[in-house]
Amino acid sequence: MQVLVLGNGAHTKKRIVPALKKIPFIESILVADRNARKVNKMDDVLSIVNYQEVFKLSINFDLAIIATPPNNHIESLKKINGKSRNILIEKPISNNINVIRSNEFKAIYENGSVFESIMYFHHPLWKKVQTIVNDIDIKEIYTEFSVPHQSLDGFRYKKKMGGGSLNDQGIYPISLITELFSQNYDVKSIQIFKDKDYEVDLGGKLNLSIKNINVFSQWGLGKDYKNYLIIKDTADNEYKFDFIFSKPDNLNAKIIFSNNKEIKVGVYDQFELMYRAILESNVSEFKYSKYDNLFRRYNLLKEVSNFF
Repeated sequence: MQVLVLGNGAHTKKRIVPALKKIPFIESILVADRNARKVNKMDDVLSIVNYQEVFKLSINFDLAIIATPPNNHIESLKKINGKSRNILIEKPISNNINVIRSNEFKAIYENGSVFESIMYFHHPLWKKVQTIVNDIDIKEIYTEFSVPHQSLDGFRYKKKMGGGSLNDQGIYPISLITELFSQNYDVKSIQIFKDKDYEVDLGGKLNLSIKNINVFSQWGLGKDYKNYLIIKDTADNEYKFDFIFSKPDNLNAKIIFSNNKEIKVGVYDQFELMYRAILESNVSEFKYSKYDNLFRRYNLLKEVSNFF
């Protein structure tokens, strides 16, 4: 099988390529880099190619991963559409809800195997979350994904490139809520955090009510690292999932209960699991990426962004 990765930034080098290399039936990985002048063969599997030249190739890829800055995602999707059996787009697909609503995007998205990359939905820990939610009477949910400042030269700090904490960190707790609950929600409060020294938002808080469940979500860029989900039931039992969103490859993910009992879920590379699911045609793993689910997620993102 042959895989194309559009974009050769830190995420590609740190997460995408190492995960792809763990899959033995992938024979070739081409990474498209705007700065590459020729084909640079790095090893038996990996090659770096010029970004523009890659669209001229006659190769029909099994998977194309769009890992460019968000403002380039739709352009890349149009260029690679029809040249790959599957297309995976790094989140967010777009920071413009009108693009998601457009007939042109919907036609491409629904007629082919196009998916949004939200890797934590592929980790076995997510299945444990779903099971617990279905088995208990929930009173409250608390979730947060916040990270320290990254490289200031990166797209996260550039508004025109689709940066900002809502699209980068906020999409995780927001996607978690829209996937756990299909019911309508009532927005109680929204806060957006900004700083005059930055052109993008640096975080936010969202309080929702869903069928008598209070949901408190937070996200941030330039904050202490936080990455958790806490569920409280009506008997005040607590279920805590550390590293619910991003996970080191060597992490043995676990659930921590109120009585300090722990259940370990195991060590998995959620990126590898996501790529395998696509290449092995396990599309049932991508319920979150169906257009209706996608639309619901981006509607809530839009509602929050209205407070900018």
